[in-house]
Formats: sequence, structure tokens, C-alpha cells
Amino acid sequence: MKILKKAGGVLLVIIGIFFFVSALKMIFVDKPKTKAALKDAVYVDAADTIDPENDGKTVIVCGTFELTEPAHDDELGLDFDSIRISSSKQTMKLTKSSSKKKKAMTDEEKKYGVLEWKSSYSSMPVSGQGKIGNYELSQDFIDDIMLTKTWEDYDKAALSSAGYTYVPDNTYTQKHFIEPSNQTTRSHKEYDVRYYYSAADFETGQTVTAIGIQDGQTLKSAPGITKNLIKNKLDRDEAIKQGSTLGVGSQIFSVVFSLLLILGGFLLIIYEK
Repeated sequence: MKILKKAGGVLLVIIGIFFFVSALKMIFVDKPKTKAALKDAVYVDAADTIDPENDGKTVIVCGTFELTEPAHDDELGLDFDSIRISSSKQTMKLTKSSSKKKKAMTDEEKKYGVLEWKSSYSSMPVSGQGKIGNYELSQDFIDDIMLTKTWEDYDKAALSSAGYTYVPDNTYTQKHFIEPSNQTTRSHKEYDVRYYYSAADFETGQTVTAIGIQDGQTLKSAPGITKNLIKNKLDRDEAIKQGSTLGVGSQIFSVVFSLLLILGGFLLIIYEK
């Protein structure tokens, strides 16, 4: 037992050191590099003719977003008018450690358990294609776009054709679920499934501000940028403020978290009982 504790302590120390080094690198290497790149960033209008002299430079681009190809989920066979989406699956499980209050449970539920939706997996994001004014968005730029909304704008006819039905559930924060249509005509049972989608919140016709590296007519990912695509037309200072690396609070948390891991590991190593 002592050997297992010490091995666990060593593992915690190693993980803590890794996070600590990563946090220091972010603060003292990545953040200054990003600030330097943004300081020299060229502010451009996406509707203007692309200037070849900006190739290889970080550019702040303001213009109209256009979704040129919707994201497609191969598993369920559905298209989404979003440039980037990720599906999450929930499975109905019989559980005795229910979130339901004991006194609200029936005697049968107390004895055998309660059927509840449990998260089982989240897929890797899939993407469509898009552009901002005259700039095409590269795949690495699209891969960095944040997923900030739960998808709710389902095409009911397309869902029905694929064999699914939109079934909202306000008891969960995600709210907007779809299920196989054959489940909606009966009571739920164990191993039933349902899905919800996280998506990028950008629509064709929206004015946006993007931060990336110009490569001809393509806008590529800029290292160290946490928000590479932002709603509305922002001036240079606001774009840099919103798009740059993690804030002071996040940096402090990263350092403190790593030090707590290291401390916890040392305590396990030296603890004798």
C-alpha cells in the first residue's frame, strides 16, 4: 500500500512539474511572443484588395463572414449551418447514485435505481469551410474557432429524413437534444441514446473580426491567439485585447494548480501511514 502511495505521489509530482513548466512557458515565452506579433499586426478591411506585402504577417481582418460549406456529421448524417461543430452523446443508465432526492423517489426506484441520462462521449469537432471578405479560412484557422453555443436551429425535415427528432429538455443545461425517432413514441428505457451539439456561433452575413497570418488569399492560424474569430467590427486595441493569450487570472490559476499537484505528490511520498 505504501509503495502504491509513493508511486502515486511521484506521478503527481511529475504531472505538477509538467504543468508548472508549461505555465511558465506560457507566461514568459508564449505571451511575449504573441504580444510582439500583435504589436506589429496589420489592420485590414477584408473587402479591400489583398496586399501581397502582408504575406507572412499577423493581420487583424474586419469583414463579412460567409459559410461556404456547412459542417457535416458523418455518424448521424446531418448538416449544420456552422463552420465547426462537435457532437456529445448521452445514454440512459439505471443508477442508484441518482441526482433525484431520496424522498422524491418511489420505493421501486430506491430499490432498483433510477433511469437517468449519463454523458458517454464527445466527438472530435468536424468543420465546414468559410471566408471573410476576400480571405479564405485555412483548416488550422477553422480548427481554432471556439465552440460557444449549443446548437438549436435544427432542420426538422432533415432530422426526420435521418430518423431523428428534436426533443428539448430544460432540466439539462444543454437543453437542445435529438433522439432516434423510434424512442419518442414510447417511454425511455435503459441504453436509449440522445445527442446534443456544441457549435461555433457565426452566421453568413455577420460582421466579424479575425486575427490570423496572411498567406496569399488565405488566413491561417496565428500561434498564441485564444480567440481568432470575434463577432462585430472591433478596432485594433479591442481586437488585440479580446484575441490575445490567457489573462492574468488564468495564468495565476495555472501556476497555483501545478504547485498544488507538486505539494500533494510530496505529501504522499513522505506520508508514512
